[in-house]
Amino acid sequence: MNSDKHMPATGAWIFLSHSNKDFEKVREIRNELEKRGHKPIMFYLKCLENDDAMLPDLLRREIAAREWFILCDSPNAQASQYVRDEVELIKSMEGKAFEVVDLSKELQTELHKLIRITKRATVFLSYSHADISAATRIQQALIKHDYRVWFDVDLLPGSDWASETRTALDEAAKHGFVLLLLSHSLLNSAHCQREIEHALSMMGNIVPIAIERFEWSELPPPLQYVSYLTCFDLTNGPFEERVEELIRNLKSREME
Repeated sequence: MNSDKHMPATGAWIFLSHSNKDFEKVREIRNELEKRGHKPIMFYLKCLENDDAMLPDLLRREIAAREWFILCDSPNAQASQYVRDEVELIKSMEGKAFEVVDLSKELQTELHKLIRITKRATVFLSYSHADISAATRIQQALIKHDYRVWFDVDLLPGSDWASETRTALDEAAKHGFVLLLLSHSLLNSAHCQREIEHALSMMGNIVPIAIERFEWSELPPPLQYVSYLTCFDLTNGPFEERVEELIRNLKSREME
């Protein structure tokens, strides 16, 4: 079954830095990313056909506004001044996530790099509905940074809530991050406990996020394993600033 129909959030915008001479090969990468539910950005600018073309200011500003990049490497790209300028600019900017794909190789051998960046850009929020305000603020910050965020309030009326939630959780545990928004409400919710237990059973990239102060001893026995994971605390500073720090933290974490 196509997992994208169970993932109501739209995909991440992923900028493809490439030479126009590699258009057909880069289009294969674009198609693969779209198949996985993401939104690749692939420019074809007439003014950049010459190898010595300079990077336009508009493109510089577009790069500055984006978060996720795939650098399509090839002899054509290496010979192009504007591609070299793009790559240098992307690598110089703090907080940009990128993968380098070698176009001289078959796409199947480079596919793990596409998977790695799409995993980094996908998040499932597990939270108690009593904490909807905090969850919404985190969701909005993630979307601002072009994350693909699964958030159950996005489900369409008439959806099979339990089934679609479980499917999205499975997908995020295997192909992204699951953020557990830890609070007393969540720890006291039998439904949330089952959701967390299921996420833990998937052995994916689980990140506990403390949105209230509590003691690890308060965790119900089935969830004690959460205490062994690296927790991020949103309670020890201004909320928005800590969320921005959380996003920087996610981008630097190792992916399973």
